Amino acid sequence: MDAVRMGQLLRQMPEDIGNFFGASDAPKKGLLAGDYSAYNNLTSNNPNLKADYKPLNYDNLNKAGAFRVTNQGYGEGKFNPDPQAGFSLVSKYNDLVGGDNGTVKWPNNEAAAPIVKNMMTSAPENIGAHKYLQIIQSAKDLGLTDNDIYLNNR
Repeated sequence: MDAVRMGQLLRQMPEDIGNFFGASDAPKKGLLAGDYSAYNNLTSNNPNLKADYKPLNYDNLNKAGAFRVTNQGYGEGKFNPDPQAGFSLVSKYNDLVGGDNGTVKWPNNEAAAPIVKNMMTSAPENIGAHKYLQIIQSAKDLGLTDNDIYLNNR
């Protein structure tokens, strides 16, 4: 394939496809630009928060970095060092807003990943509404579309 044809094909790709693969030169906006306003009401202490639970595409969300499965967190910025004690589901928002002393320092808990994958794909209603919506918003801020985010959205 010559360079002209390659350029034509690249121009036909969706604008946000580079974000999904981590290679976009597009200006950052929203979460990645430090604007957390879309997350203001997505907290565990919001009693009015409701989610329209749909199965999530674990693989796409994980690859894009919309969430992490970590050791169980407790308290302000602390985690249980024992991965068998449980896990936490940490959105990209959580890692960014907490800075160097927040969840970003919590280790990934690979042993819990299959549990979370099953939960996201088969029983998303078992995820707290605030966390479910944080993950979706994080994914959108990372450039994913609904077709990327939801499992059966095609």
